[in-house]
Amino acid sequence: PAFLTIQPSWVKRNIVTTTVPLLGTVTCHRLLIPMVRGALQEVSDAGLSSEIQVYSGCWASRTVSRSPTAPPSYHAYGAAIDINAPTNPYGGTPTMNREVVRIFERWGFNWGGDFLIPDGHHFEYWKIPEQLREA
Repeated sequence: PAFLTIQPSWVKRNIVTTTVPLLGTVTCHRLLIPMVRGALQEVSDAGLSSEIQVYSGCWASRTVSRSPTAPPSYHAYGAAIDINAPTNPYGGTPTMNREVVRIFERWGFNWGGDFLIPDGHHFEYWKIPEQLREA
């Protein structure tokens, strides 16, 4: 009841399936892919690959918290990615490695573990990171 119908032409122009380090195949907004790749490569380069255990999705045309009265989720735009959801459930105390969080923040993501109701597996688009502005 909380899934959205998104115009197929928008999906065709913006949502892509590709491979990224550590996660393999992901389906996200095309403009998010460089940030996902960069963050995951930096996680790998920092020797933190073992901290990324489960990829739980990126693009899902739904509302926030799957509530029929909520606004569209960042996932509806392919602008959020969920990692390690089983060990970081919505509303629970986040267990995400803080260095992984800092890396994702450097790559332009806002971490859900800091939300009023914690969502420790959730990273959403926040801003274009400096390293991509210069490119």
